[in-house]
Amino acid sequence: MRKIVLLAFVAALIFSCGNQKKQAENTVENTEKAATVYTVDELYANAAELAGKEVTVKGTVMHVCKQGGGRCFLMGSTEDSNIRIEAGEKIGAFSQEQMGSDLTITGIFKEVKTEADAHNPAREHGEDGHEHDADTDDAHRVIAEAQEAAQVVYFMEGVKIVAEE
Repeated sequence: MRKIVLLAFVAALIFSCGNQKKQAENTVENTEKAATVYTVDELYANAAELAGKEVTVKGTVMHVCKQGGGRCFLMGSTEDSNIRIEAGEKIGAFSQEQMGSDLTITGIFKEVKTEADAHNPAREHGEDGHEHDADTDDAHRVIAEAQEAAQVVYFMEGVKIVAEE
């Protein structure tokens, strides 16, 4: 009986030590992730690699939508450099009193896709996806040209306001 109790105790000890190590690793990863606070300019400079990821950005509130405060715009180094922040359910709303203040916001950095992406997002039609005729080929050419000329727009879906100064 003592051997079974001793064996169970050793197993529990080993199991608990393994969990503490995993929890410590997760804490380090979360701290590193939270440690990077981007300016609006840095966010755009790294836009391709940050799209679709959770990021934290700091900027001055240059506009809050008057109808419900559903979004605000954080300004970068100039008024032309700004990012739209959607408040969403997690933040709720921005207030007019936040105009001119510095906010640090965590959210999902998103890229707006064009209609051309929606038509054939991963080139999934391929060569055998459907019949090709002159009209179809022309339509695909027009879509491809429009996609090349389209301007990519980024915004953030806000998760939480980290700090307000």
